[in-house]
Amino acid sequence: FGALGDARYQEYAQYIHQSGCHLLAIITDILDFSKIESGQSPLAEEHLDLSTLVRETVAALHLEAEQAKIALALDVPLAPRYINADGTKLKQILMNLISNAIKFTPAGGRVMVRCIVDTKFGVTLQVSDTGIGMAPEEIPIALEPFRQLDASLNRRYSGTGLGLPLTKRLVELHGGSFTIDSEPGQGTMVSVFFPAERLLPEHL
Repeated sequence: FGALGDARYQEYAQYIHQSGCHLLAIITDILDFSKIESGQSPLAEEHLDLSTLVRETVAALHLEAEQAKIALALDVPLAPRYINADGTKLKQILMNLISNAIKFTPAGGRVMVRCIVDTKFGVTLQVSDTGIGMAPEEIPIALEPFRQLDASLNRRYSGTGLGLPLTKRLVELHGGSFTIDSEPGQGTMVSVFFPAERLLPEHL
């Protein structure tokens, strides 16, 4: 396009950068999933302040939500809540669920992240949205690796189909469980449960 002042150079450079980031995310998901499936992804457990970890993860995704014109809300205990877990994998669980909620929620919608701690029943992390939702029969498909609900060539929502399956396996590595409640046009709520045995005394 001639001299470097042409605005198309910057525009195309941005496209190249975005494509590179998208490709890196795909490769990372595939590698992470392969490690877990082969049993080569042990937990690096540590004592974590769960309240702080959730806040930091949500803060890291605020810009993504703003760009999508999505309200991102947070409901976590004000006081520290300590848990024994792999901090990197726990953040990955939250990042996947929140990014998914933002991705499938139209502009003007809302995503809520909750952290509920109960010394008897354990820890519940919930990510709910006002997005497009799923029918009950579609939920098992969404949890299958490399499967996407819209199989057409011109999918509106890009991805590998690994986000939810990878998240589910990361939760199971921690001895936790994972449920999805959804309704078409009404949104989705994903709940992650960790056993009470992972909670630590407040002084740790």
